[in-house]
Amino acid sequence: MMTYLRYDARRTLRNRRLLVFSVLMPAVLLLVYGEMQRGRIGGADTAAYIMVSMGMFGAMSATLNSGGMIAVERGLGWNRTLRLTPLRPYRYVAAKLALAMLLAVPPLVVVYLLGAGVEHVQLSARAWVLVAAASWAGSLPFAALGLVIGYFARPDSVQQVTGVLYLLLSLFGGLWVPVETMPAIMRTVAEWTPVYWVSQLARSPIFPGQTVDWHVLAVVAGWTALLGLIAYRGFRADAARA
Repeated sequence: MMTYLRYDARRTLRNRRLLVFSVLMPAVLLLVYGEMQRGRIGGADTAAYIMVSMGMFGAMSATLNSGGMIAVERGLGWNRTLRLTPLRPYRYVAAKLALAMLLAVPPLVVVYLLGAGVEHVQLSARAWVLVAAASWAGSLPFAALGLVIGYFARPDSVQQVTGVLYLLLSLFGGLWVPVETMPAIMRTVAEWTPVYWVSQLARSPIFPGQTVDWHVLAVVAGWTALLGLIAYRGFRADAARA
């Protein structure tokens, strides 16, 4: 499994399209939005709020695209070839999940460095650690969603499905437009997306005096479990067809 993970990581990191959308795009959006908007949102510094949002946008893009590659490999018959090797099918899925979580790190690091160095985001050491940990751990439901896309999308349409999905989730989940400024109906729609809850979890340390909301944590865990179960069913169906 570790051998395959290293191979897959090297192969994926050579994908310039993935690096552009998951690292460069959120970094540019941070610089643009950070200069356009100053002040505070709900008691939090606007620059910090946007920084966390753009970090999540990049991490979500990386994890969704990583999982979506399963559909391409299914179309090429690569997964059937791997079944002739000692790599067990469930280890293949575990490697894909681990790779997705690994790819979530570079967007977060780049966006946080720009936030601190260019946008002058000032947080306590504890808040930085909590934001980073919550953002990275919050990428897990999107990694599971990537697996869902990988096992249910057609190989020739997976890129379109992934692109449209993460753009819609970013828009309606409150990554591009603060949920606090949305009309009431859009706030209701936002609460039905996993992005909203993950963002609430990741942003909570930047609000003065705010502690972990266990309700938010439970909803994020619920989304992860639900998407993981759907991905598992897709995996079982794919294994039965092989």
